[in-house]
Amino acid sequence: MPIDRRSVSQELRLLLLGVDGLAGEGLPAALQRAVDAAATVVRAHGAGVMLADQHEVLRCAAATGRSGRGLATAQERLGAGPALDSFAQEMPVSSRDVTADGRWPDLRHLIDRAKVRAVLCAPLSLPEGEPIGALNLHSSRVKDWEVAEIAATMAYAGVVASLISIALEARLRGVLLDKLLDAIRVSTARPGPEDG
Repeated sequence: MPIDRRSVSQELRLLLLGVDGLAGEGLPAALQRAVDAAATVVRAHGAGVMLADQHEVLRCAAATGRSGRGLATAQERLGAGPALDSFAQEMPVSSRDVTADGRWPDLRHLIDRAKVRAVLCAPLSLPEGEPIGALNLHSSRVKDWEVAEIAATMAYAGVVASLISIALEARLRGVLLDKLLDAIRVSTARPGPEDG
């Protein structure tokens, strides 16, 4: 599996684009199912996954509804927000009311304030410990996130990161297999010394 961050980001981009279809249903569909389930598991009103691109910029990869996508794309546009802090600090970040949180004052202007108030984000990290993104959860009401909700979100983020890691590994194995098959084809297509 690729270790350096730039390679991982490039492979993730190709998986999200569905370039080779090695991940069965495709990573975008699997991530969509994961965020849909995340909202139910943690009893949030919405969820999203943001993944780092090759420039270390978090991009929305999947989200529930317009409010989930709006929260992710607002953070993407601003280059600031709880998901970006969670990714950078490699720890959960929460806000009881993101519309009144002084850490990201401009975020309130880009989100649907009727649907996004409390926000909880957890980092997504590969098994080697490399952060690759963040899981966003949001509630439509102001609330303090309970320790159990934070723990459940961290555990769920680990599951999502494992899903991504498996997809990356499948892609890498497929690429290596393709290269091996190409090398075999080339070597068997060349006439040998005894063939003249």
